[in-house]
This record gives sequence, C-alpha cells and structure tokens, in this order.
Amino acid sequence: MNPNHGIVRKLFSIVILAFCTIFAIQCSSPNSETEDSQTSQEARKAKENTPELADAMGQLQQYLHKYSLAVEAQNYELASFYFHEVEASAYSIKQNIPGYEGYNIRQFMTLMLDPTLEPIETALANKNWDKVRAKTIDLVDACNSCHNATSHGFVQVTPGFNNNPFNQDFSGSN
Repeated sequence: MNPNHGIVRKLFSIVILAFCTIFAIQCSSPNSETEDSQTSQEARKAKENTPELADAMGQLQQYLHKYSLAVEAQNYELASFYFHEVEASAYSIKQNIPGYEGYNIRQFMTLMLDPTLEPIETALANKNWDKVRAKTIDLVDACNSCHNATSHGFVQVTPGFNNNPFNQDFSGSN
C-alpha cells in the first residue's frame, strides 16, 4: 500500500469533516436571521415599489396650481377638470403612499385635506368664484398644516393665483 494514500485519505476525511461541520453550523443557526433578512428584503422591495412622496406631491401641486389659474380666469370647464385631477392625485397618494418616514400620510390627508374638497366642489358647481377662491385658500392652508404636522413645514404651498409659469392659456377664450 502506498504511504501517500493514507495521508490523502486523512486529508480528504478532514476536508469532509470540516465541510460537514460548516454545513451543520449554517443549518442550525437561528431562523431569526433568515426571517430578519426576509423582512428586510420585503421592506426594501416595498420601498422600491412605493412611489416617491415628493414626486406625487409635486404632481398634486401642479394640478392645484393649474386649477387655481383656471379659477382666477373663471373658466368653469378647465377649473372642474383640474380640480378632478387634484382629487385623483390626492386619492392616489393615499392609496399608493399611505405612510412615509414614519408618518401616516393617508390619515393626515384624510383628516386635513379631505374636508376641504367638498366645499370647493359645491362652490365650483355654483360658479361662486369668490367662494371657490376662498375655499381654495382653505385647501392650501390644509396642505401647509399637514406639512407642519409632518416636520415638512419648510414646504409652503401657495394657491398660485395670477402666477402662471405654464405655457397654457387658462382664460378659456379661443
């Protein structure tokens, strides 16, 4: 028998034993690490699939501004259109970004923004432009109150009446 054959056999046995030991340790480690990893992965995936709140709020602000310019021009059809977009954007934020940075965005919007929508809708339907304008300011104040409540008071929204940066005519006259 070859003397090297015994050494190779012993080395092979040691490698197999080391491999089995590592495998046994890996398999017997607590499942909490795996669960924590899965939870972390799920949270990361949810965050990746969640739209950025600033982008969604920016879209809402853009529609609000266009709505305000249409109100300023007393263009009922265009104001109604953009007000619908304001409502749809707000709804989308509540559905798709219910929480952000530990704040319950859905709850804040439901409590602060939602009560301002129906009075605008009613005033707009009646084409009571002074009331529409006043209720729009209430809506903007609600936005700013929400920003203050969520440590984002540095974001101050204005109604944007008479301040048209858009390449669009809001007067409705053709």
